[in-house]
Order: sequence, then structure tokens, then C-alpha cells
Amino acid sequence: MQYRSISLSVSLVLMIAATAPATVVTQYSFENDLLDSALAGTTLDTLTPITVGAGAESYDDGIVGRAVRVDTAAGSAFALRAPTSADLNLASNWTLEAFVKPDTQNTGEWDRFWTKWAEGSNDWHFAFRYANNGLDFFENGTQRFDGGTNAAINTVPLNSWSHVAVVGDGATIKGYIDGNEVVSASYVAPGAPGASNMNFGNFAAAAPNALQFTGLIDEALIHDAAVTPTYLQNRAALIPPPGTDAPPTTGLVSYWDFDGSVNDVAGAFAANIGTAADDLTPRGGAANFEPGQIGQALRIGVAPGDTTDLFAALSADVNLPATYTVEGWVKPTELSDSWQRLVLNWGGEQAYHFAIRNNSGLNNAVSLFHAQSDGAQPNANGGTVVLNEWQHIAGVADGTNLIVYLNGEAVAIVPYDGTIHTATTEGLGIGDSATARSSIKFNGLLDDLAIWSVPLTPEQIRFQYQAGLEGNNALFRGRDDIIPEPATVSLGLLGIGGLMMRRRRSA
Repeated sequence: MQYRSISLSVSLVLMIAATAPATVVTQYSFENDLLDSALAGTTLDTLTPITVGAGAESYDDGIVGRAVRVDTAAGSAFALRAPTSADLNLASNWTLEAFVKPDTQNTGEWDRFWTKWAEGSNDWHFAFRYANNGLDFFENGTQRFDGGTNAAINTVPLNSWSHVAVVGDGATIKGYIDGNEVVSASYVAPGAPGASNMNFGNFAAAAPNALQFTGLIDEALIHDAAVTPTYLQNRAALIPPPGTDAPPTTGLVSYWDFDGSVNDVAGAFAANIGTAADDLTPRGGAANFEPGQIGQALRIGVAPGDTTDLFAALSADVNLPATYTVEGWVKPTELSDSWQRLVLNWGGEQAYHFAIRNNSGLNNAVSLFHAQSDGAQPNANGGTVVLNEWQHIAGVADGTNLIVYLNGEAVAIVPYDGTIHTATTEGLGIGDSATARSSIKFNGLLDDLAIWSVPLTPEQIRFQYQAGLEGNNALFRGRDDIIPEPATVSLGLLGIGGLMMRRRRSA
């Protein structure tokens, strides 16, 4: 399986699940190209770079794959232009959103970030204004709100990523930074479609000037509907918190995406440090799959003929060190038993036992048992897993504490001594113990299961959860070296070159 960017005669367009709902009519992902990849649009609004002298646009790491750079240096693109079209004219309800990383303070009152203005008509003008780089928006030739409104919260910082959006919902026009509403104005319906070009960075007909935006832009979308605050919060959550990383660049030992296979695909990733291919063997039935949270998911004991559990032989990967992470997406179809065993090296020999626990006063808690070298078995239990819904769960041993997470949030923490018992014969069990099979097995759907030999931080676990909500796999880091997996379902053709676009998403 190929997980990295592929260079084609027509650039590959990455479609991110839940990033582009049916309301998206224009989408620029800037994956080393200026193509419009929206499936719901009526026109292909490809951008043209307007450069300072001879040159071309450039790209850098973004939040989702690559990002385009707008700059005033010789040979750089100071503006990106698309001719007017039906998709670029705002609908009665609408949303403009993008990730931005500005790098220069404006000197001419505002930075013309994204406009359809002054080149034949005055339709809309989305800028960053004043010393705080506040959201500033004009529509139909008239200002709706300016960058100085609510200046303290209406601030787009320099040299760091932000998610910005303006939403017209029929009652108000609201500006958002990182999923938070920071400014609003009374709603005014868009006027008659105008003739202006749409531009990023500056008016394309002008040379760079004091009203120039410079910096990076990623995932710029136009919706023909007003998106919800929850959608914007989920988008903003893809930005790693300052001083933290997304998943580490190394430490993965085993990874099963369950996209039609129960094989360990960790070796396809640069993050892999596993020493074995920890492929799973189904027992009690066949490995059957259906649409999951991210691509396909494995059914365990859901329907007649499904595998009841799976195992992998003992390997150095299965013998985890004293610090580790187990994470994945689950959709239980039965929660009446005292346990729902998920991932364990626990039978004749005991090392770790990650499960859903429904006993000892716990109500379907995320549970991590950990056997220390002295024989003690500290365990962390917390949260409430619910039936027939997708949830992200994780168990982390960080050298000091055992921590369990549900949907990105820590729900229990218990100390341990920083050691782990090492099994010499016990293999890995998925759904039940590898050797001591039981009636307390997991029943439900399992997706994107990853085992790391390093402890993920709370911020990284939160990132994993948010990325999964957006349809991105466990190795997604918001960069182009590890990207969302290729889809299993074709969604359509991009027109130019007949390029097939695919994305992974649940049905």
C-alpha cells in the first residue's frame, strides 16, 4: 500500500474526509498545485500565480499536507487569481474558511488575504486589519465588520497557524478564529454576481504594495451553506497546540488499518520501528469488513461467520517496553459482559490488558491493566464507552502513570513503578487473550488500531481523536510525508486529465 505523496502529470489532489462536505463548491488543498478539488462545484476554479518578475508559486508544510506561500520576493507569487464563476459568488448562506500562517505585519492598514473585489465589482473582501491582524470583512461594497472590533480576541498572530472563517447564516455574518466566534454583524444577502476575479494575497492587477498579505495558506474552502461552530472547532483542532507535536516521527511498532486486511501495515510508514510483521490470524470465523470510522473496519463477533478474536505470534513488537501507547477506534455492538477484551498480552503470562470494563462499580470504562516486574498489577479505569457509536480510546504507560483516554480526553490516571513484566511465550490477542480464550471478548467494529513503543502526550492523543473525526489515519501528522490513506471508494473525476480523486471516510 502506498501512503506517501505521488507525483503525477496532473498533481494528486488529496481529499480529506469530513473536510469537504457536499456544501463545498471550491476547495484549494495546495498539494503542490493550485487546483480546485471541490466535488460539489460547477466550475474548475484553478488558480494562476501572479509573480514578482519571472517565477512561480512555492509550497511548504501545511496543516493538511502542503500549503502555498504568498510572498513579495523576486520570483515569488504575490497573488493567486481565479476568474469569476458561479462557485466564487457567495450563496444566500455561505462560509469562507482557511488555515493561515501570516509572516509579516501589515503596514497599509490591512492585508488583502482573500478577495473578490475591485477588478470589475465589489463582491467580498476578507482581510486582516490593524496591528492585531483582526478579521475584516466587506460585502457588496460595504463594510460588515472591521479588524479593530473586539481587538483582544479578534487577533490573527504572526508566524503560527490559525484557522479563520467568515460565515453568513441568514441572520448574522460571523467571524471565527480557531473555532471561536470573535466578531459579528447583521446579515446582508449577497448582491448580484459581479465580474471581479477572486484573489489570494492581493489584487492580481497590482504590483505588491502595503496592502499585501504574505505567508502560508492551506485548505481554503468556499461552502454554499453556513457551517456549524462544531465543524469549525473540529477543523481548528487539527492545529497542534503550541509546543506540542502531532504523533511522534518514530515509535510505531504495529498498525492495523483493517482496510480489507488484518495484516500489520506499520512497515509502510517511516515512523515504523517494528521488528516483525505482526499479521493477525482470525479464529472462530472469517475476517469480514464494513465501512468504519476511517476507511474500512474489522467486524469481531458482529454477525454469524465473523471472526470471534485474532492473535499474533510473540515478537519483540508484542513485548512492549515499560512505556507505550495502545490506541484505536471502537464501535461496540455488545456491552453486557463484565469485560470487552481488546488488545492484550495477558494469559498464561501477563504484561498488559487493554479493555472495556463493566464490573467492580465501573460502567463500561476504558481500562488498562499493567503488570509490573514485581508482580503487582496497577490499573486505570475511567469514562463510559457507549453502544453502537464510534469512539476513540487509548491507553498510555508513560513511565510514571497509566492513563486512559476516551474521545481525546484523559478519564483516569493511576501511578505505576515504571517497570513491565515481559512475556516469554504469550502472543498478542485482539478481541480476546491469545491463549486463555474466554466469554469476555470484544464484540463490535474495530478500526485503525496502533501500538506505539513510546507514550503519546495528552495533546497528541487529542490530535489523534480530532484527526480521526476528520477521516485521517493514526499516522496523520498534518504533513505531506505521512498523509491520510488512499480511499477504498472512488468519489469522482477531477476533469483535467481524468484524475481519479479518492478519500477515506465512513459510510
